[in-house]
Amino acid sequence: MPTDTKQYREVRLEALKLFPEYFGSSFEMEAAKPKLAFEINIETRNDKAFIVGAFDEEKLVGICGFVQELSPKTQHRGLIIQMYVQPAYQGKKLGLQLIQATMAEAFKIPQVEQIALGVMTTNISAIKTYERAGFKEFGIHPGYSKIGHRYFDEKLMVVFRD
Repeated sequence: MPTDTKQYREVRLEALKLFPEYFGSSFEMEAAKPKLAFEINIETRNDKAFIVGAFDEEKLVGICGFVQELSPKTQHRGLIIQMYVQPAYQGKKLGLQLIQATMAEAFKIPQVEQIALGVMTTNISAIKTYERAGFKEFGIHPGYSKIGHRYFDEKLMVVFRD
């Protein structure tokens, strides 16, 4: 809902601050923006770029984003981004529920036939969650991101509409 943008921003920035190695964006760059891209998408209820939230009563505790490709040649594809569950809620299968809910919403878009994602190879619990949701590896992007002198490889995964 459009009223959830403030909570979304707080959770998104928390994810970037606590786990900088797991995301392509940086806390510093995102925090400096007056509005994050998904804040605008939430406010406009964009059905081709949306966030699914997990709540504990009224408190947002997890997020999972989806973006559909818009080109006529690639609109059959979408991408999961910004998947995050707050540490106090991890290990309770909330991440699996979030990814499944996001996939269900994404596959309601008639053109979407496949959903891809990237996950750092060091994020073993996230990889297991994605595998449980049906995602399969299709490659590794070596040195995808770099923090200081340390490189992080990204595992590329995809799931197809049944």
